Amino acid sequence: MKIAIVAWGYNPQPPLSNSIYTLMYDYQCCLNQLGYEVDIINEKDVDQSIEYINNSNYDFVHLHAYHFVNEFNKKLKQKYCFTSHYGYLFKENKWEKDFQEAFKFYLDAPGIIAASYPTKDFFISKGYSGFIKVQPNGVNTNKVRVQATGNNKAICLGWIQPRKQQRLLAESIDGKVPLDFVGPLDDPDFREGTTSKYLGIWNLQQVYHNLTDYNCLVLISDGEVAPLVVLEALAAGLCVVVSESASANLHTKEFIQVLPDNILSKASPENQQIITETILEMIEKNQSYRQEIVEYAKHNFDYSYLMKNYIQIIDEFRNFA
Repeated sequence: MKIAIVAWGYNPQPPLSNSIYTLMYDYQCCLNQLGYEVDIINEKDVDQSIEYINNSNYDFVHLHAYHFVNEFNKKLKQKYCFTSHYGYLFKENKWEKDFQEAFKFYLDAPGIIAASYPTKDFFISKGYSGFIKVQPNGVNTNKVRVQATGNNKAICLGWIQPRKQQRLLAESIDGKVPLDFVGPLDDPDFREGTTSKYLGIWNLQQVYHNLTDYNCLVLISDGEVAPLVVLEALAAGLCVVVSESASANLHTKEFIQVLPDNILSKASPENQQIITETILEMIEKNQSYRQEIVEYAKHNFDYSYLMKNYIQIIDEFRNFA
């Protein structure tokens, strides 16, 4: 079977990476190992992508570029599936103008592969009536280093930007929680504190190698669909403290704590205490659950588990279309 995975022409310069591209390249690698022929089409010009696909003989096309949907609906000669990774998908009051325009055409996409059941439910609530299935994001657990103990610190890993609320997190835990921030700095108001440090940018290999040094990942974001960094942290043996938006596909576990999206923006003394105590509790608990966390990641989010579902989705879509 020949598969096309379609991106949007982004080429991050090292050490920068992009989680959706990490996901796509992992899919390509895993599917190739299973005997499938997979191309990643990464053009900024949507018409170039469409022309290439139309002139090739693909059995399945999977689009990840949210602003290509309209042109794909009009010009692609075959049916395709689309996945949205837009962080504010569920919060229409925060949609940027280009996403507002793009979303109008999503309900006409031949197929949707949703990254979580809430994503599926959202599209159905908006009137989508086509082919729709759920495929959780995954992680190649074999790439992630695991060590027996952490350093009794927390980490917040990812682009430092208002949506992810790192500035508010640093202010809330200052002087109370040892927490390192890692990622491209995209919030001019972010400041490290007395117990929080900014370590710069890690490349993907450093992420896989360094995460296990910590006890807890913190991601209290205001908008996510299914963040890959949470799965990477679990694969490295970390407890996680996440916002409701960042908790997609996670189960109720002692090593997973979910907080409201607005607990940082409503920074009352009570909320700050909840945040502080929750992170410190997860740091302390981590050693007792570390191996269980690694096994949880392997059995629920490793590609060896998820790829069977993905191939079944492809087969069902080809019969549906």
